[in-house]
Amino acid sequence: MNELTTYIPYIVKNTIIDLRYNLKQYIWWLLVNIVIIFFTFFLMNLMTTTGNNKSRLLFQLSGYLLFFWVAGSLFYSSSLLSRRGFILNITHLPLHVLVNVHIVNFLLQFIVSFAFLVFVAYTNHIPANMSVTGMLYFMILTYLLLIPVGILLSLIEYYSRNMKRNVIIFLILLLISVSILWVPARLPELLIKVLSLNPFYFLINGFQTATVEGTSAFYNIPLHLLFYCELVLMYIWTFYFYKKLKDEINRQS
Repeated sequence: MNELTTYIPYIVKNTIIDLRYNLKQYIWWLLVNIVIIFFTFFLMNLMTTTGNNKSRLLFQLSGYLLFFWVAGSLFYSSSLLSRRGFILNITHLPLHVLVNVHIVNFLLQFIVSFAFLVFVAYTNHIPANMSVTGMLYFMILTYLLLIPVGILLSLIEYYSRNMKRNVIIFLILLLISVSILWVPARLPELLIKVLSLNPFYFLINGFQTATVEGTSAFYNIPLHLLFYCELVLMYIWTFYFYKKLKDEINRQS
């Protein structure tokens, strides 16, 4: 806890530095989200849609925004050791601090994009029973999972020559496996149970459910317990490998 408290100011400082140096890049990513939301609702208003279809649209878009936070954070975290960027050269901070910089920056984009989505959904009178508590809960869990996964991808990149391609393939498979391009109600129950083993499916589907249906996201307690077990194991293995490779990585950096 003392180490975490010590590094929080460095995370904040380097988040601001990263935003300053890459502001155009982050603005472009934010505009992509806003255009997708606007264009999707524009098409919805051109067609005759029922209340259920509108809610399903909100369900899928909220999942897309959370996935975008996950994908952006992991993609840029995976290239930390090869970029030798200004943050790494100037600060020489631990890898987990640098990973947090990307997580925080894409979290900010997620918050702005989701606020725009809620505003557009409200103006279009889309029926939804949003649970602020539920949404915050799944956002916190997402943040906690992104830290070890981002570090793990960075460590794997240390040994891989085709990491960018591998991460893109991983993110595409992740997109297909979570409830964004499809909705759970249209898949067999057995397949949904298998997909639920994926912690990112649990997070995205939980956030979607909290956005559209409210407190029903908390009903399936065994899935929550499974996620916590996966989270603990992820931290144990990630920091085990990080500890073994830390000195070698620091010499190369």
